[in-house]
Amino acid sequence: MLKLDKKDKKIIFELDVNSRQPLSNIAKKVSLKRESVLYRIKKYFEEGLLRNYLAVIDMSKLGFTHYKIYINLHNITEEQEKSMINWLCKNPFVSWISNCDGAYSMIIAIKSRNSLELNNILREINSKYGKFFKSQEITTIICAHHFHRDYLVGYKGNTERKIEWGSESEKIELDDKNIELLDKLSEDPKANAAEIASKLKISPDSVIQRIKKLENSKLIQNYTLWPNINELIGNYYKVLISLKNFDSSSEKKLLSYILENPNVIYCVNCIGKWNYEVDIEVEGINGLRKIIRELVNNFSDIISDYTSLNIYNEYKFRFFEKQIMRKEVKDNKEIN
Repeated sequence: MLKLDKKDKKIIFELDVNSRQPLSNIAKKVSLKRESVLYRIKKYFEEGLLRNYLAVIDMSKLGFTHYKIYINLHNITEEQEKSMINWLCKNPFVSWISNCDGAYSMIIAIKSRNSLELNNILREINSKYGKFFKSQEITTIICAHHFHRDYLVGYKGNTERKIEWGSESEKIELDDKNIELLDKLSEDPKANAAEIASKLKISPDSVIQRIKKLENSKLIQNYTLWPNINELIGNYYKVLISLKNFDSSSEKKLLSYILENPNVIYCVNCIGKWNYEVDIEVEGINGLRKIIRELVNNFSDIISDYTSLNIYNEYKFRFFEKQIMRKEVKDNKEIN
């Protein structure tokens, strides 16, 4: 694990909050020269601390719903699993892939416009690799909350740390230029206006205006990091929670409590075997146990069951790829 000083953690935190902000801004915040900040960031990538940057796109505004597929693998060799993961990474409807220890061995996040499209995606995956699936569970994501990594800088209860996507919203239609723009930003969230303009064959000013409109519409929610958690802090856990006897008020209190914990970086409200997925980044298992103990003790009246997974590998994390827009979405609001 790369040893990080306070300035390193502050740089990573600022990139996590907004990875597209100018390096000169970050340099001022951490009292370093721009060149020094750039050198440190290059080192983070070289050492495997950072995988990539991430454009958070609210796919519900394009008519998509996200699903999680929890899979138990069996009778599969290391080479066969590697081939399967490579194939899944090339599927534009697959947003996230990970390996984990616990009740399941693999998690796949998939987006689709309707149940028929989801069925076709799952049928293709199962026809090719279903023989390796001992069991699988599907959950539907209703609303997701991303939290900035406040633990890097010692913040607690920062009310500005939440990014939300997936809730019911007005649909948006993209023209061809915006499809290409989103694809480029999803591939490289740090791409500047000139680079994107060259690809789209429009002016940099037009690119800037389009990006601002997509941000103002909340289709683009944020630009953040995709770090290697094992190198950043130690361990990445996903806690799956089932609720009982709950109402909107008790759920709101639960979410508020989760928001206050700086080690929780992701929380999903879902339909399926569990009501919530909570992602936690901590130094070790004792840190996880402490958080779970406090959570269960505070909400014993509504938490009926939970299980934890240790996410030890991530292979893909990308919300948008232009191939998924090959079918026209009708009766939507247009952004030009």
